[in-house]
Formats: sequence, C-alpha cells, structure tokens
Amino acid sequence: MVATTGLLACLVLATVACLGYLVPTLAGLWRRRERSRAPTNTFTILVPAHNEEHALPRTLRSLAILDYPQELVRVCVVADNCTDGTATVAREAGVTCFVRLDLAERGKGYALAFGLERVLRGAPDVVLILDADCTLNRNALQALDATFTTGAEAAQVAVRSRNADDGPAGFVAAVGAAFDDSIAAGWDRLGFSVPLRGTGMVFRRSVLARVPWDAFGATEDAEYSQRLRSAGVRVRYCGGAEVACEAPPSVADLCQQRRRWRGAGLLASKPLVLAHLALTAAVGLACGFVLWPAVLVSVIVMLYLRAMWVVGLSRKRLGLLLRSPFVVARLGWVTLAGLVRRSSGWERTPRPLEGTRRAA
Repeated sequence: MVATTGLLACLVLATVACLGYLVPTLAGLWRRRERSRAPTNTFTILVPAHNEEHALPRTLRSLAILDYPQELVRVCVVADNCTDGTATVAREAGVTCFVRLDLAERGKGYALAFGLERVLRGAPDVVLILDADCTLNRNALQALDATFTTGAEAAQVAVRSRNADDGPAGFVAAVGAAFDDSIAAGWDRLGFSVPLRGTGMVFRRSVLARVPWDAFGATEDAEYSQRLRSAGVRVRYCGGAEVACEAPPSVADLCQQRRRWRGAGLLASKPLVLAHLALTAAVGLACGFVLWPAVLVSVIVMLYLRAMWVVGLSRKRLGLLLRSPFVVARLGWVTLAGLVRRSSGWERTPRPLEGTRRAA
C-alpha cells in the first residue's frame, strides 16, 4: 500500500511536469503578429566581456549591421578584468569601452552593475544585455521595438545554439535551447512572465531604475528574475529577436557551465525531470501501471522530437542523438550534486574557438 501510494505520488509529479511543458508549448504555436512601425525606442546594447578578444569581433560585426537606425543604437563593452586585447578590439570597432579592474569582485554580475551604472547616464529607452560570444539577428531591434512600444517593461529574446554538430554536448544544448524557447513563447502567450537566460535580456530604463541590478551570484539571471517577480515586473518573450551562441565544446565544459546554473533550482533542470519520468515510468510498468506512464513518456518524446525538428536533423545529428542520453545523465548528476556542494565561485566557461586554437 505504501509503495503504491509513493508510486502514485511520483506519477502525479511527473504529470505536473509534463503538463508544465505541454501546455505552454501548445499555446506558443499561436504567435502574436506584430505590425510594422517606424522605430521609436533608443537602445543601448551592453556587452560584458572577460578575455573575449577572439569572440568579440564577430559579436560586434553582427551589431554593426542591425536593421535599425544607427542614431538610435549605442553599443558599449565592459572589458572586465581582462588580460588580453578585449578593450583594444572594442575600441578599434568604434564602440564605447568601459574598463573594469577589480579582482576582489569577479563575475558577470559585477561587470553588469558597473556597465549599467554608466550606460544609464545616457538615458536610453531600453538596454539589451548581450554576451560577448553571441550574435543578434538583423531584425532583432525592430522586433524588440515593437514589443516595448506595446508596453513591455522587460523581455527575453530567443536563444539559439549555432554549434549543434559539435559533438553530443553541442547537440544536447541546441535541442535544450529550442525546447526552452517553445515553452517561453507559450508562457508569454498565456500572459505569464518568462525566465531570463543570461544573454538577450532586455530592460526598459525605468525598470532598471526601479529595480537596480544587484545580482552578483553564479546565476545572476535567476536572481534578477526573482527580483523582477517580487516587484511585479513581467518579463515578455520576443521570438522575433534571436541571440545565436555556441554551447561549451565538450561534455566536461557543459557540466562546468551547469554547475554554475544549478543555483537556479532543481525544477529548472530538464535532465532531472527526464530522469524522474524515466524512473517513475519503469517502476510503474513493473507494478502494472501501463497507460499512465506510457502517455507521459509519449508526451515528452513528442515535445523533444519537435525541438529536434526545430534544430534540424541530419545523419550526423542522428548519431549524436544516440550519444545524448549519456550527456543528459551527467547533467542530471551535476544538478543533484549541487544539493550537497555548491560552486565555490565564478568560473568562465571555455569557448569553442579557444579549444580549436589550443588544438592547432
């Protein structure tokens, strides 16, 4: 009796998790159509950078060709505790560069606070935060302008992975990003706030004045998301604006990144949800519960197949798919380990370009 009750409780939890994925994904299929209009908002794009001299040029080139009036856009780079030519790269590109040297307070959160304090003096209507190894699609600011003109106070843009073919870690990250975008689109369509994702975060100046940035932990985006929720600020999803980034180049590097992110909480870990569902389904089938677990597994499989379709499948990626369960299992273990041992501090995730150069 006790075992059956425990199994039913696990099935209920798995069902709630599946519905939390299914309902917003279905709702997100009906996208709002934004009418084209003349640009009205001024944007400052803030790029925090720590030793990014190799990745930064591509990022700045993408910002130089945005389809938006140049007089309404300002790009600012924070060269944070850099020991390379990041500041030189920024200045040669003709953008504003703030140099920060403070070894006692290290991490992206401190760099953002430093940069925001300075860019807000210019009174932009909207501030967009972009990681130094990411690029924006050309129409991003047009889409964001429409979103903020209709009353948004904060927004999160779509995040795409551009290196899905770089091993199982890259494929898993790409599918996970597509999965998250589908859910975010649905929650926004249903009128809920969506989580911030570190890069592609966009805020109206009035929000940053009302809720000052003071998130300095390893999961600064989750910390600030909570502050916005407490202040009653809804974060919108803007699918017309897309950030393209590269996942960590190896499974070990991906796990290092997830060690920082696990502060966002267990429920935010898709690998743990999948592990719970798989274990519950296996036990349920062994105990004679067939239909319920089968339906839950079918729902999850369909949702992930959709995400894979969005990313795109090829013969190579089908091979990577077969190796993906190992990656997912390691990511789930990293999250579970976080219950016992937290990350001691900020660690920069290795970039794919750096791995290529080391091997050359």
